[in-house]
Amino acid sequence: MPKRMFRLLNPATGNSCETADAQARRHTRNRLQRELHRVVHEVEHALTPIAKYGLPYRPKMWWLPTLAPGLRRRRVEEDVWTEPIAAPPEALKTQPGIRLLRDEQQQAFDDHPLHDFLELHPGMRGNESPTAGLWMSTLLLAPRIQRAARRRARFVRELEPPRPPRNVDPAALTQALRLEAARLGLSAIGLTAYDIKYNFAEYHGLNVGDTVIVGILEQDYDSTQMIPSVRSEQAALSAYGVLEDRMRLLAEWIRDQGYRARPEGFVGESMNIAYAVAAGLGQLGLNGQLLTPHAGSRCRLHVMTTDAPFVHDEPVDFGLEGVCDECQICVRRCPPGAIPAVRKASRGVVKAKLNTKRCLPVMGKVAGCSICMKVCPVQRFGLNAVLAEYEKTGEILGKDTDDLEGYDWPLDGEHYGPGRKPRITPELIGMPGFDFDPDRKEPPTDATDVSTDVRLGPRGY
Repeated sequence: MPKRMFRLLNPATGNSCETADAQARRHTRNRLQRELHRVVHEVEHALTPIAKYGLPYRPKMWWLPTLAPGLRRRRVEEDVWTEPIAAPPEALKTQPGIRLLRDEQQQAFDDHPLHDFLELHPGMRGNESPTAGLWMSTLLLAPRIQRAARRRARFVRELEPPRPPRNVDPAALTQALRLEAARLGLSAIGLTAYDIKYNFAEYHGLNVGDTVIVGILEQDYDSTQMIPSVRSEQAALSAYGVLEDRMRLLAEWIRDQGYRARPEGFVGESMNIAYAVAAGLGQLGLNGQLLTPHAGSRCRLHVMTTDAPFVHDEPVDFGLEGVCDECQICVRRCPPGAIPAVRKASRGVVKAKLNTKRCLPVMGKVAGCSICMKVCPVQRFGLNAVLAEYEKTGEILGKDTDDLEGYDWPLDGEHYGPGRKPRITPELIGMPGFDFDPDRKEPPTDATDVSTDVRLGPRGY
């Protein structure tokens, strides 16, 4: 399929800007840059044994100074999502949100409640963790993220509001909340009912009400197009730190209205994506990520519970499941082939269940990987543009073009366009020294229990 020319919106300004060809050039490395990309990755990989054994798990670095905001590379998009989303054509419609088999979902919860991934697999905290290779990105952003986490931890220790709530109409209170969220710079928020089935067993009982607020922050557009790289990983981590602060400030606003609000933190105590789908913020993609209509999965999520009487949102059929079925670029382009092409029921949720044993080690050894995010047309162009192209031509925007599907692989410094994928060796998907069972439903009996301090604190920060 020949590459089409089309005008794109600048994600920073919302104004019509460069053509697809010009933008592709901006997001393409030349041979020298790819070689530098490879060398940086090799240096990080060579130093990983030193980092694994020389640094403690999540070293406390909150006290270290960082660059002033004006001197940092921009890591988040500051625009609030206000563009109306077009209705999908009938051919792409499925159901609002995601298909749930309620009886099976309840039975799965009754048999085995969900657990925190770090408690289910405590080796993730150890020296042989498959994500230990991401130490460079984590280390560079740790001071800012840890300071944000510590500020949230201090806030949740004093949840009681300073005064009783005012007698306010729930609809008016909800609108005021949305305006405050926009003022704070959140890309979007959604509201839904608390559901214990979506919360990890280690944190049952910590919610402060029956309403969940889901906050979203869009991460930097340009950095994301350079996936996989240290730069793109830093963009993701930086967005988490900014979101942590903004959700805490939104919780402070709710407390000032006379209600309790408890932000969970970016590490999370819940299935954030499930709450986001229920709150009408997007739908689950084949890549296992929340696809939002404005930015695909190029965003970060954060949730809080509250006892304020906000009006809840409803799940929406944006046509995203239909787009995924027609597209399937992430299925074809995933380097280890970890994304299935069809959905099946899992714990009462009909979804594509990823092959974590192939995904996790590659993610940890290849700068976070995230190829499935980079090649998603909704992430790159936005849902409105994808729907417009589909209605006009019956095709998915950008499919089979190097602009969308191509990526640079830091292990060998090569560029892989449509039809080409890097070689995945047994060593790359191996996890020596790490006991990982994707079918494990209960934490190991010898795992350290989560203490009250950790539950209420900043998760090790």
